[in-house]
Formats: sequence, structure tokens, C-alpha cells
Amino acid sequence: MKVGFIGAGRVGSTAAYTLINNLEIDEIVLVDILGDLAEGEALDLLHASYALDKPAEIRGGTSYSLAEGCELVVVTAGVARKPGMSRMDLLRQNAEIMRKVAEELKQHCGGSVVLVVTNPVDIMTYVLWRETGFPREKVIGMGGALDTSRLRSILRRPTRGLVLGEHGDGMFIYGEDRRFEEGVRSVAMEVIKRKGATIFGPAASIYRMAKAILTDSQEILPSSVVLEGEYGLRDVAIGVPAKLGRSGIIEIIEIDEIREELSRSALVLLERLREIGY
Repeated sequence: MKVGFIGAGRVGSTAAYTLINNLEIDEIVLVDILGDLAEGEALDLLHASYALDKPAEIRGGTSYSLAEGCELVVVTAGVARKPGMSRMDLLRQNAEIMRKVAEELKQHCGGSVVLVVTNPVDIMTYVLWRETGFPREKVIGMGGALDTSRLRSILRRPTRGLVLGEHGDGMFIYGEDRRFEEGVRSVAMEVIKRKGATIFGPAASIYRMAKAILTDSQEILPSSVVLEGEYGLRDVAIGVPAKLGRSGIIEIIEIDEIREELSRSALVLLERLREIGY
């Protein structure tokens, strides 16, 4: 299996390490505008793979040609949130970055499944899908998987509850006590205030989704997907339960009880998409 990371910063490199540790990965590539960073992280990860007795071919650099032949490409490139910023504050800067990433992916990664992590993730997922022209089942956003793990950490127990909708103020809980919604919405900023960024939670959630895709487990996970009629919504990416496998999105799960809430959450995303020309 070959996995590419577009963005060799803390989230991308930590996620790459997590994949090496937990999956049988043959090759990992890291692509970043900072070539020394990508090469340095790749060399460090190479040493780690041998220390773990899980040797892999690991390379880094600035050229997207490194990512050719990847089964999965994880996009973490972009400006990160700072204390006091909402995910939407990153909209215009990261949309421009995503357009540039999309242009390169079109040239080099036409057969790959793409997992988008860059915030605001629902909008970035939509932008990448539109700009690449890839089939929608091949472009997936990570948001709800991370939010659901945060819900579980607040509950301190297993739950069948899912966090769905926008990865932001429009997120909502399905299947669990909704009194915890505000805690789920605000907890990421508590991490950012203390250490500057969220790293391990996103990296572990990338692993969780990557595992479902690369092993073709067809696990149902909250994922940001482009809707084309499901839930009565079109031309928007938003967090819904989705079955994931080797080809990307296998099935979008529709739940009647969340239609109204999901539509309200989608309104904000549709407005923001219009702001940036979609």
C-alpha cells in the first residue's frame, strides 16, 4: 500500500507515523512546499519504521509526482487555527491553497482516494472535489470522525452516538444526549489555547478513516461527503454517516431523524461556498 501526505507539518507527519505503527504500509510520501521539512520528516519516519520492525519506503519533497500511484492521499496542507479563530476564519486562505493542491492532484493522483483534513474541512472537501473533477466517492473529508472521538472522551464511555453536520458551530449529536454538543464544539479550542494546535486527535482520526479505506473494511464512519440528492441536499459537502472502503465512499447512510438538523447545518456551508465563488 502506498499513502501520500500533502502537507508535512505536525498533523501530517504524526498521522504518517500512526499509519506506520498500525498498518502494513509499503510506501509513504510527504509533499510540502517546504522541501527540507518534507525530506527531514521522511528520513525521521524511515528510521522509525525500522525501529518498529515495519520497514517502509519513505520519501519527501516538493514534487507531487512523488504521490503518483497512491491508493490514498491525505491533504493536511493549509493555514492552521490560532487561539480565538473559528474554522471559518481560515476560509479564503485555505480555499486558495486547496485550488493549487487540486491542480497538482489532477495531474498526478487521478486514481487515488483523497482524504481532506484542512479546515474548514467541509468546504475544503467541496472545493477539492470541484477543482479536481474526481468522482465524489473519491473525495472524503475528515470532521465527524474526530468530533465523535471527542464526544466519547467527554462521556468517558463507549457510545453509539455520532457527531454529524458541519465540522464547526453547526455540528450536532445523533444518538446520544445533546447536552454535550457545546462541549464537543469548544473542546478543540481548549487544546489550541494550551499547546497551539490539535495534533494527536486529528492524526488518530486520519488513521481510523485510512484504515477503513485501505483495508476495505466498509466501516461506517462520520465523514464529510458531497451530497447529490441525499437528505434533499445538493452541491454541498457535510458530515453524514458513510460506509468507507477501498474505492472511497461505498454508501451514504440516510437517517430520517437528522434531515431537518442537517439542512440547517448545510445552510451556513452553502452561504460560505457562495462567498468564494461556488
